[in-house]
Formats: sequence, structure tokens, C-alpha cells
Amino acid sequence: MQDVNIYIETSIHGPARKDGRYMYLLECIRDGIPVTLYKAGEIKKATENQLALTALIEALGRLNCACDLRIHTSCQHILNAMQNSWARQWQKNGWVTAKGLPVKNVELWEAVLDRLGMHLYQFTDDEHTYHQWMKGQL
Repeated sequence: MQDVNIYIETSIHGPARKDGRYMYLLECIRDGIPVTLYKAGEIKKATENQLALTALIEALGRLNCACDLRIHTSCQHILNAMQNSWARQWQKNGWVTAKGLPVKNVELWEAVLDRLGMHLYQFTDDEHTYHQWMKGQL
């Protein structure tokens, strides 16, 4: 199974809707050669969660085999939802939170969970050398 790091960065933090940018960086070793892929994009009137989920969906879309993923993001909502299995619970509950409220960004969450399906993964917010580089690219 291929080891892959995915780094997600957004230009907005918090729940405010603004025009924002996102970026992902994907790194792995392919045939003994280090490979780094990245892409940036923007979304008008988006939240941090929408930007980060979109970046993650796009990064996962670049993978064509089962991988062992380490996903780095500073988006606390995504970290909590994945580390505490909230997203899978929301899915089981018909996309309703534990408080009985509808989950926001359902279509994005569905796409993330679908694309994570074949992979082993862990989410983390630890810093990495690419973090500052990515911030400069947004």
C-alpha cells in the first residue's frame, strides 16, 4: 500500500463566508521517485470548511489505488469530524447531527467519505515544512 501525505490549506479560517482560496499538496514515492502534486483553486462566498473539503476531494481524486493516507489540515471542523468519527455517524443517521440538526455541506462530506472508502487514513493538524510554503501560495 502506497504511503501518501496530503496537505490542505485555505485562505479563510472560521465560519464567515468570503471569497477564498484553497490548496492541496500531495506527496508520495512512485517507482522509487518522490512525486509532489499540488493544485490551488478558489470559491466565491465560501466557508473554511467548504474550501478544505473541496481541496480534500480534489486531492483524493488524484489517487488511483488504495493508499495509506496521512491528511494534514488546520480545519478544526474536519479534524474533529474525522478523528471522532462524526462524519460516519452523520452518514448513518441520514446526515443529521447528534443535536438533530441537518449537517452542512452534505454533498461535500458524501464525496469525501466516498473517496476515502478504499484507503487507510488518519487526519492530523501537525505542522510540516510545506505549511509555510503553501500559505505563501494562497
